[in-house]
Amino acid sequence: MHAHFPRFSLCALTLLAAAWAPAHAATSTATAAIAHFRYELIDLNLSDGITPSLTFTEQAWSNDTQGAGQRQTLDEAGTTLLENVFGSARGTLSDTTMVSAASLDHSVPLDNSYQSFKNENFRTAAFTLSPHTLLIFTGVGTVSQERAGYFRQASSFIGMDGYMWGEPGGYTQQFRSEYRTQAGSTSMNLYGQLRTDERAGQGHLSLHTYAILAEPLTSPVPEPSTYGMLLAGTFLVGAVARRQRRAVARQAA
Repeated sequence: MHAHFPRFSLCALTLLAAAWAPAHAATSTATAAIAHFRYELIDLNLSDGITPSLTFTEQAWSNDTQGAGQRQTLDEAGTTLLENVFGSARGTLSDTTMVSAASLDHSVPLDNSYQSFKNENFRTAAFTLSPHTLLIFTGVGTVSQERAGYFRQASSFIGMDGYMWGEPGGYTQQFRSEYRTQAGSTSMNLYGQLRTDERAGQGHLSLHTYAILAEPLTSPVPEPSTYGMLLAGTFLVGAVARRQRRAVARQAA
């Protein structure tokens, strides 16, 4: 009666464990990043004797990270990080890179506790642009939401915008690039341009990244293949139980 039981039982338990382990140990991640940010100056009038120039008259940095019941902020280039057993949030700011990231580990029981991890980065700058100059801003953007469960709030966002001041107090030119996702991952090239005529111009630039994972609602959702493995394991366990019942019946007879 017992010759086949350990082998079949072990196979069934192995299938069930393999099916459940990937979902149970899954981690949700959110990322928003701007990389390789740079600007280029192009002389639109080679005969005016003016060398193209860009002068930043005012700059502001903001790196705000929240998670693990704490908050960490920076008003300059640098990195922030908060983490606990449930997840983490981090932010990075530099001249060429901005990164907002959050993660949550679904393998740790939440015990009905509120968990939220997020980061938001801003960089703003006011500038003076020389006459007859074309100013080009470029970068590579990425937004990603790889979720293994449901959340009340889950989003990744990047933005780059700029404008030139006009008279009186309006915009003469403006560009805006924004991308947001709540599922999946994508990358894109960021581009914006501003220019001046025979006079120098005053302009403004803003960069923004944001990523959040807040209030997970349920346990992770298995992939379709996981359901198949669970079903196969269930059938195998049933077969083992039926074999045992028949063997017991034959002995009783």
